[in-house]
Amino acid sequence: MVTTDQAKQYLEGQGITLPDFVLAALVEQANSIQDCLDAHYTPATALLIQLYLLGLMGLGQGDKYISSQTAPSGASRSFRYQGFADRWRGAMSLLRGLDKHGCATGLIPPDPTKAAAGFWVAAGGCMQGK
Repeated sequence: MVTTDQAKQYLEGQGITLPDFVLAALVEQANSIQDCLDAHYTPATALLIQLYLLGLMGLGQGDKYISSQTAPSGASRSFRYQGFADRWRGAMSLLRGLDKHGCATGLIPPDPTKAAAGFWVAAGGCMQGK
């Protein structure tokens, strides 16, 4: 089982910062597949699958990430924006490559990089009153 502290450390390492209540909800979701993970993977692999899943869930919060950080004294933090689609595909690749049994499949958010196309037809007319 992944802890909220582990999840927070991992996500912050990826430049993703979430409010504690959102993080707790995501961790609960990631831990809901524990039985499947235990049946197919070592504890270390199961933990990585859960962390990669959390990364995908967290990426949905935005595509800003920390590019550099400086400390003691002259605290500075720089952010960069990478293409969201690239980050999504990279995180998805990590998860899919590790989760050969599909334990996390049902929890993976829909791919936000896939554009949905639609075709709308409207017919109009003129009403005449008598």
